[in-house]
Amino acid sequence: MIHCENEILDYLNIPSVPKREWDGKRGFEDGVAVTRLVGGDLAYAVATYDVELDDAPRIKKTFTLEQYVGIENIFIVPSYMDLNVEGLDIDEASERAAKTLVEEVVEMESGGDTAITEEEPRDNKHEYFFPEIHDDEEAEAYVRAYNKKNRIKGRIPRSHDGLKMKLYVIWKEEEKKKKKQ
Repeated sequence: MIHCENEILDYLNIPSVPKREWDGKRGFEDGVAVTRLVGGDLAYAVATYDVELDDAPRIKKTFTLEQYVGIENIFIVPSYMDLNVEGLDIDEASERAAKTLVEEVVEMESGGDTAITEEEPRDNKHEYFFPEIHDDEEAEAYVRAYNKKNRIKGRIPRSHDGLKMKLYVIWKEEEKKKKKQ
């Protein structure tokens, strides 16, 4: 029996422990490590490995008070924005859904129908879509707070246009919520 399964799933917001074992070469942001504790028991922990910075995978979060003495296995948590869905350990329906999502992301990044255009009518007259936001610093802070509140993991855009597009998406979501009420 491996301890702390519920804690690791809650911490990483994943439904189950991944099945794909680490290949021992590539870096990863989050991994589920099976650690051996001082008493001989096994427990899950969160691991990371940056090829350029780390000599070996390192544990960044444990859930037990007992120290670990070694890492038995590491299972890679797939990146949700990874555009290569072929190698993921998911069923066929999830793979089809992931491919559809990848196509939508590519379309958005390339400026397809979902991108903000000057011809698109919009009800909002503020440059940043929210009257309380006046510059890029305030926009970054707003997006950071929104992501934290809604448990969204992801990079905050640094460019002016990227911030405006992200704020537009947030504003549209807020408008949809208002209409449903």
